[in-house]
Amino acid sequence: MKKTTYLMAICFAFYSFTYAQYTPIPDANFELELIADGIDSDPTPDGQILTADAAGHTGELNVAYKNISDFTGVEAFVAIDAINVNGNLMTSIDVTNSPNLTRVRARSCSNLTNINVTGLVLVNEMDFGSASLSSLSVVTNTALVDLDVRNCDITTLDLSQNLAISIIDVKNNGLTFLDMRNGNNAATSFVGDFNPGLECIFVDDASEPNLSSWTIDANSNFVETVGECNSLSVDNANELSFSMYPNPTRNTLYVDAKTNNSIINIYNITGKIVLTKTLIQGNNLVDVSRLASGIYLARFSSDNQLDTKKLIIK
Repeated sequence: MKKTTYLMAICFAFYSFTYAQYTPIPDANFELELIADGIDSDPTPDGQILTADAAGHTGELNVAYKNISDFTGVEAFVAIDAINVNGNLMTSIDVTNSPNLTRVRARSCSNLTNINVTGLVLVNEMDFGSASLSSLSVVTNTALVDLDVRNCDITTLDLSQNLAISIIDVKNNGLTFLDMRNGNNAATSFVGDFNPGLECIFVDDASEPNLSSWTIDANSNFVETVGECNSLSVDNANELSFSMYPNPTRNTLYVDAKTNNSIINIYNITGKIVLTKTLIQGNNLVDVSRLASGIYLARFSSDNQLDTKKLIIK
């Protein structure tokens, strides 16, 4: 009898230990929102959540615009199928411990420089618009259909493994490399302008008619191979007709034009022309003092040439 009682006590202790584990939630705003949503069963803020509470939450974890700076603890939400952290203050977030995710939203997170979505093979929608991402890897997200990284700082993006992708918004980044050779030139929506350094967009078939509906910069070109891109770069270097300095600038922009009667149009991030000036051959002074600080696109045109550059106003 004593032996039986002893074994029962051990089992009860093991049960209690297993089901009373806690996950730290150091960000008070994160914990308060979990309490408000009824996810954290303990209504008293104590910097933690029962792991069972987090693991038992299904559906979407929506904590958008709650001034959260630290998402430590999100790794315990292993059963969620969507997450919305729009408008928060974190610099990074790792959601790879939630394998059922189909949608990840981290829009308007101006401090966000890193998000880890590696290995999430069910995700079909990602929205990271207006974050501060300088890089993003989606090569393992093979179900991805819709990607929005508008107004980020991404320089290279490889979508060659995303065979299902059909909606892409990479407008106003710092892209210099974009690989779309995924066997799917028929993207229903592609917006990729305001990337003045993106000379080559790699596609499977540069003659595919659907590419005419893609929104790209005047200096961007569809190519199929690195060799084609290299040849294009040489040709464009020989044809360059404009230069401008300083960049960034505050009040004055100097533009050197090699031809008469060329024009500079400056566009804001919405694509609206905010300044136009006709240039003479040689050095030109352009007053940009009335433009607000931010990123613009300077597009130069002459009789038979177009040249587009990113312009930063301090």
